[in-house]
Amino acid sequence: MKTTLVFSHMAESEPARGVFEGKACKIAKHLKRFGDDLVTLHGALDKNPHKEEFHASLTLYLPTTTVHSRERGAQYERAFNEAFLDLARQLRKHKDKLTREKRRVTRHSSKP
Repeated sequence: MKTTLVFSHMAESEPARGVFEGKACKIAKHLKRFGDDLVTLHGALDKNPHKEEFHASLTLYLPTTTVHSRERGAQYERAFNEAFLDLARQLRKHKDKLTREKRRVTRHSSKP
């Protein structure tokens, strides 16, 4: 899986990059059915200059769909955690949909 992380309205932070990479590795475990070169995760961390608040935006590009999540939190860890949880939920839902379609197609094609 290819990953990119962009920082906006803040300096680039190695701890934030570490949190992003750690959570991206956990998501990658669920994407074994897709080739590594076909999956891209783009992340953006934005600090609101008027409030002490971070916005984490994630976009996961798969061959079958694109999944997007945007969350906010008082710390960047919290924002990333919420965004990755939402991304994992959407990914599970999409994989279930693919499995259902595959079962439906094989069931209908096996009938005479």
